[in-house]
Amino acid sequence: MYAIAGNIEVEWKSFRALLDAHYALIGVLLGAVLVAASTGAYTNWDSQLEFEAASNVVTHGFPYVTTGLMINQPPLGFYIDAPVFQAVGLSYLNGVGLITAFGLGCVVLIYALGSLLYGKKTGLIAAALFGIVPWHVYMSRIFLIDNQSLFLSLLFLIVGVLAVRKNSQKLLLISGVVFALALLTKLFAALMIVPLLLMIYLQRKEFAFKLTPRKVLIFLVPSFILQAVWFGGFANQNFFAVYLSSDFTHPVLVANPSLMFLPIILAKSAGWFLFAAGLFSLTLSLFYRKVFAKILWLDAVCFGTIAAVAGLDLFFVFGFHLIVPYVSVVKYNYFALPFFCLLAASLAAKSGLLIRSMDWKKKIHLIKPVLVGVGLILLFASLVESTLFLVKWSGFVAFGVDSVTYYPFDVFSMPMDGYFQPFHYAAIVLIVLSLTGSFMLNGLKKPFGLLSKVLSS
Repeated sequence: MYAIAGNIEVEWKSFRALLDAHYALIGVLLGAVLVAASTGAYTNWDSQLEFEAASNVVTHGFPYVTTGLMINQPPLGFYIDAPVFQAVGLSYLNGVGLITAFGLGCVVLIYALGSLLYGKKTGLIAAALFGIVPWHVYMSRIFLIDNQSLFLSLLFLIVGVLAVRKNSQKLLLISGVVFALALLTKLFAALMIVPLLLMIYLQRKEFAFKLTPRKVLIFLVPSFILQAVWFGGFANQNFFAVYLSSDFTHPVLVANPSLMFLPIILAKSAGWFLFAAGLFSLTLSLFYRKVFAKILWLDAVCFGTIAAVAGLDLFFVFGFHLIVPYVSVVKYNYFALPFFCLLAASLAAKSGLLIRSMDWKKKIHLIKPVLVGVGLILLFASLVESTLFLVKWSGFVAFGVDSVTYYPFDVFSMPMDGYFQPFHYAAIVLIVLSLTGSFMLNGLKKPFGLLSKVLSS
């Protein structure tokens, strides 16, 4: 009996320690759950095709589609779906529930990545921005493999960053295995190598880690093995079939693409304030390079990743005139969204550095509190804009560049507006309280700690 009571006490202390360390993240996650639960499930042609592939894994063991062949996508995501369908039932809504769970997992991993790079404040705000931005909410409420791939990609990036910092070949191998799984889920996972390479290059003088042929092989060999096993053994396609998508082999072309397609659709899916906050954050870094010298390279990683992802999309559209990258911007650029959120959220870390760098005797330094205020307003406005957008986001949803809708997204299950929409507002209140409460308590820890030391002495 005493042993049981002791175990319960230990578990309770562990649970309390977990709450004390991560209560703000838990609040952000609960807000994201409220948003997801009060948003309808979406569908389009792609999601129905992928649902068919996952269904055939359950019934036939392979991701077949209507053509009688396997889907021209890596298969792991569909094999992850299959056990869930077998456990809870084969239905589209159950599949969307699994995708939503992976979306929430991405929120946690962005918190971990932001904390690892910039610090906990930035990680927490980045997770909050990502958790309720309409772009991510949409991708979490439709049956597509993108969230599974993003989850695994963020995980391999986090382990990869640790491998570089600790110069550990063991961690590098683990990162390579997770990358292999991500790549076997969707080829877009390869885009997440960009920030890792940028980190290695920009911090080559700081890190003991050196990129050698041996380390490259340690990282890539798991991918070679898994790709060879599936595409060279199980798939009834030629080995390079998945790398030669029908988007390229039998392309549908757009004659006169508009250069504005990218900013227009991104603004429609994420809002103007998130990008304004990111641009403001980058501008601050460039203007106060000495103040932000220690984190300037992180901004370069975020910006470089965004530029690489968007640049690839632009190359496909204007170089090859492919219509799929033109109308599916929300999918082709999804891997850039975490870095938009991190860049914007880094305003929290920069605000503290700006205030600490102030010289009150110099009048020109009085502009710094104003800049801090502008940055915080942009972050708050981004959260509010996302909430207001989601409240109205029901019925037919389309991301179009002009009067012609090339790629419509329809609501699969209409939300009960009168009942569920208040949960969107509850979510934003919960998230803001979690953020402000965390920062206020952290700010009070030092003075209260000092006071307790004085009283105890």
